[in-house]
Amino acid sequence: MLSFSSPRWLKQFTTSLTLCLTCITTPLLANQNFLPPPSNELTPQISGNKVFFSISESQQMDNDTLIITLKASAQARSANMVMEEINRKMQTATTTLKEYPNIKVKTAQYRVHPIYNKGENIRHWNGSQSLIITLDANSTQLNVLTKLQKQLEYQSMHFKVSAKQKQKAIQQLTLTALQTFQQQATLIAEALGSPNYQLIETRINPPTPISTQQNVVFTSRMVSTKSMTAPAIKSGQSTLTVNISGVLLLPQ
Repeated sequence: MLSFSSPRWLKQFTTSLTLCLTCITTPLLANQNFLPPPSNELTPQISGNKVFFSISESQQMDNDTLIITLKASAQARSANMVMEEINRKMQTATTTLKEYPNIKVKTAQYRVHPIYNKGENIRHWNGSQSLIITLDANSTQLNVLTKLQKQLEYQSMHFKVSAKQKQKAIQQLTLTALQTFQQQATLIAEALGSPNYQLIETRINPPTPISTQQNVVFTSRMVSTKSMTAPAIKSGQSTLTVNISGVLLLPQ
């Protein structure tokens, strides 16, 4: 009977490889520090009664910013003629507004489009571009409307709270709301017979100003009346409201 044996060098290599693998794996498996912690240590259980509640704090503010939107429009046989007319009107208006450095000026919504007849051929072209001016609500420069009226059409007017005043008010209102929130938590805990409590969740919703002043609408005739130096308008007020909600944990 013939028998074959592995070469000596192969036996030595296999023995060495087995020892190396044992040296690598055995300490790691034997070391308890590498074992994962129990599941209850990762997610500790919260015991007690949860109470969900919320509070609101509001503040009224005078609108200190006025925004007026006007429009330059044109109609012609070609798109180029429409754009030239719009550009001319806007350039004249912006030149006029340079006399009022306290008024912020922004252009928007430039549009030129064809008008078709029943035969689906282009009859003419229409176009428009908006001009938005922003100024102080108590400004005495509203007479600029009578000058802009010569080139532009009035579209809309509305009031708002400026970003600077809004941010300042939100900071103070949030502090007041947090104090009310803490007082409400204490009141709920005491009413339920648990003087000790824990707030395990708090959410603060940033306010969105709600204006009590409706948009003001003027006709072209009203704005261009010579006897009217400035439109008789009131800025109104905006209401800021901060909502805070949370979860109160009462011990069992």
